[in-house]
Amino acid sequence: MTHTDSICDDPALRQITQQFNSFILQSEFPCLGAKSALRNGACQVGHYETLGTLASARRMASDLLSFIETRESATGNFSTFAAVFDHPMDVSEEQFETLLWQQLSALHHIDRHPWAPSAAHDPNHPDFGFSFGGVAFFLVGLHPRSARLARRFTYPTLVFNAHAQFEQLKKAGKFKKMQHVIRNRDRAWQGTYNPMLADYGTVSEARQYSGRAVAADWQCPFLHKDAY
Repeated sequence: MTHTDSICDDPALRQITQQFNSFILQSEFPCLGAKSALRNGACQVGHYETLGTLASARRMASDLLSFIETRESATGNFSTFAAVFDHPMDVSEEQFETLLWQQLSALHHIDRHPWAPSAAHDPNHPDFGFSFGGVAFFLVGLHPRSARLARRFTYPTLVFNAHAQFEQLKKAGKFKKMQHVIRNRDRAWQGTYNPMLADYGTVSEARQYSGRAVAADWQCPFLHKDAY
């Protein structure tokens, strides 16, 4: 069954996909990569019940592996996978952050693939990147009570973007310009720069996933299986 067929067969997924697409395509939304993925048909949306649960992780695992397969067979497109959850709707930034890491931990513990060799598995390491299916991802968390407008979506959502596409942009000499434009667009919408933004390899990107402004001594609650 294709992704399009799945949307047609699931009215709830169709509605959520439309809402997510409208959120991304609004003129103020800063991320040009997400807009490009959507316009090129390279944005996939998955619909799950509860954020932070093993049941959701099991369903997500299948969808993520399918997304990875599709992405690897595509050429030239910025692609993204959005996991949208029905519950919980009304959580604080701290609670959302906790659930985000619970969900990623659950995904990791059922992942049968080795950690992506291009990313560190220690969430405090500057080269950390979340790995699933042998692919390193940068995560963007969205939820209704986010302090950042670009992260304030109707449903709790985890957006997966493969590291490899950022590396492709760097090799093409396009990454810095795109990054500069996105950050300025975010500032124009919000009125301030996102205080958590940092270049990859300077500090752990784990600090950016939830969208919450965290303190310098913040410790990521994620543990790689080898840490136990």
